[in-house]
Amino acid sequence: MSTRSNEHHHVRWSVVAFTLHLLMQLAGLVACVSEDTAGKGNVVFEAGGGKALQEGFPYNEGGAEFAFVDGWSLQFTKYVVVIGDVEMSDPASGSVRGAFAGPVALDLKQDQGDTQELATLTDLPATRQDVAFSFLRATPSVENRNVEIADLELMIQEGWSYLVEGVASKDGTEVEFFFGLGLPTRYYQCVNGKDQTQGVAVQANKTIGVYIYAHAVHLFWDTLASGDEDLRFDAFAAVAGEDGRVTNDELALQDLTDLRDANGNPLRDQDGHRVFYNDGGMLPPDSLTLETFINYAARAGVHFNGVGLCFTERLD
Repeated sequence: MSTRSNEHHHVRWSVVAFTLHLLMQLAGLVACVSEDTAGKGNVVFEAGGGKALQEGFPYNEGGAEFAFVDGWSLQFTKYVVVIGDVEMSDPASGSVRGAFAGPVALDLKQDQGDTQELATLTDLPATRQDVAFSFLRATPSVENRNVEIADLELMIQEGWSYLVEGVASKDGTEVEFFFGLGLPTRYYQCVNGKDQTQGVAVQANKTIGVYIYAHAVHLFWDTLASGDEDLRFDAFAAVAGEDGRVTNDELALQDLTDLRDANGNPLRDQDGHRVFYNDGGMLPPDSLTLETFINYAARAGVHFNGVGLCFTERLD
């Protein structure tokens, strides 16, 4: 091959190498530019307890009726939750992109809508991000949005994350309930209930809304396992004190291994069969009470954007 030919090939490969190098630089530049200029967006976090909280039982949703199989109707009057440590993070690196520490105490029943605003995270990268939040015990540092002072003081004293109050009625009989739940729990890597994807896609130059769903219906299901659940209140009403009120102390008296009615007889359903609560083997064997059952049900009843599920970690 002649020197000219060699020089020609050398020049040609030099041009190719330079072009490849330039393309690689441009590709890197484009990647950096697209990442830096993808835009920013905002996310408004809201919290709610679902249609049951606002309308009581029975209620209709999605063509289905949600009603107590033992004939009770029920209305909530208070539904207080304590939420904090809201974070959005990069799914790959785990780097936190936005956070709201809180904690905030919200009475979800007091608002006329389905949800209440918890916090707004601003200037988030317009990418898909993981979502995490915590239900926490009430402490003196909690921000009180709309909770009665006496109720919040009681929650702080007892270390509750929830305070639930309402009244149930059946055949002219009314039973009040007022109890608290101490459920410090971290919810993380949440699946979006709207589209079954992980987390949420932040949109450039937009504010989107997402919500934490403390699903009130879970409190009265008779199973911790999925599927085939029924709503029951007889076991609650059976332990109401002389004042016709069910509190934590009364709930702790109802033994799940031997459910009893108000007269001390075995608790039976409308067909005469003994009532059975299925804990799915989740409850501690030394604490098989209705109070413990409700605590586990409430912890499992927290969702993201509808019925999206999260990984959970108990915080104490």
